Amino acid sequence: MLSPFQRIPLSPSTISTNSTIYSTTFTTPDQHGIFAFKVNYKRPWLTSIEEKRQVTVRHFAHDEWPRSWAISGAWPWVAGLWSVIGGFLVFVVLWLYSEPPKHDSERRRKLSVSAPAK
Repeated sequence: MLSPFQRIPLSPSTISTNSTIYSTTFTTPDQHGIFAFKVNYKRPWLTSIEEKRQVTVRHFAHDEWPRSWAISGAWPWVAGLWSVIGGFLVFVVLWLYSEPPKHDSERRRKLSVSAPAK
């Protein structure tokens, strides 16, 4: 586990005639929790700066992940899903617009008419 105290120097990022903005870039540890970031800059005989900020590092929520079409590993699954849907629709259309052969229906009609009554 990393040490909870890290000293990272600030470097000037933007300099104007009246002000200078200091910044730094770092990566948080791969651990979830609440982190406190503090800047405590003290100079003798000058104004000191003390800034505190708490940041929560957490898992992505269920609705914050990218959609499946944005993840290239999900493309085969999405393609399989749409092929099953398309195949089902083609099957339904063929089933609805096909009619049974006429000789079978005539044969059934003859069998039901010629059957002896009990």
